Amino acid sequence: MTDLKQPEPPHPSCYVIHETGVSTQPAPVAVHAEHGLVFAREGWFTMEQRYETLSLAGSVTIVPAGVPHRPLAGEDLDYWLLGFSAGGFGLDEEQAVMRPFAEVRLGASPVIHLENAAQARLQLWFETLAREAEGQNELTADVQRSLITLVLSEVSRAMPNADEDTQRSPLVAAALRYIQRHSLSPISLSDVASAVSRTAPHVAAVVKADTGFTVGTWITSARLAKAAQLLQHTDIPVDQIAPHIGWQDTTHFIRQFRRIYGVTPAAWRKKQRLPA
Repeated sequence: MTDLKQPEPPHPSCYVIHETGVSTQPAPVAVHAEHGLVFAREGWFTMEQRYETLSLAGSVTIVPAGVPHRPLAGEDLDYWLLGFSAGGFGLDEEQAVMRPFAEVRLGASPVIHLENAAQARLQLWFETLAREAEGQNELTADVQRSLITLVLSEVSRAMPNADEDTQRSPLVAAALRYIQRHSLSPISLSDVASAVSRTAPHVAAVVKADTGFTVGTWITSARLAKAAQLLQHTDIPVDQIAPHIGWQDTTHFIRQFRRIYGVTPAAWRKKQRLPA
């Protein structure tokens, strides 16, 4: 087999969306390549990640990259949405500032309520991020990283520390942590079970019961999130991306990508690169 050139890290990227007067209805399960934060200024919405949550005015909802989630309902929303490629900015979930994403991935509540002063600071930083995106230059990536760090620090400080009252299974946490770290290798349910020293049927049942998704779905979601980053931020051909994310079968990769993202990888890449 010919060795493939390792992909370069994704270029820094983030997007900021502000919408008002929005109402939402149930939508299909989605998986995003970027880590996401939804800052609700007014109104309310519900979302399903591992379980259904309610986000009210003054809250931030955390959506880790690669985690299946589904909007359910919402009314009279005024919200800010921040999405960013963690790797492109030199961030990962092992860092303290990224603790909220790691905690939510392992079962913590994704909804964090902020005090009024913290809300005001977040509003300012979101507005600044939006302005920065409009006039990009050689300093943009550094400025964006600084502002994203400020936002993440605010959310981290507001997030309760994990305690014994949090309903989490140590087994599921270990399984999801292994999947997150090794999803780009050709791992299977058997590998996950071996890593946590349990039988495959037991791990499959516990993960499904605790998260609502199968081990296979978690593995696929993590791989496709990485694939989406490579499609958006590199020029690696589609048929070479599949091996990078743990699949040798390009046809299977394309079929799985289209099932989650609604279009083929090539079409998704083209759409992401169209001028705004």
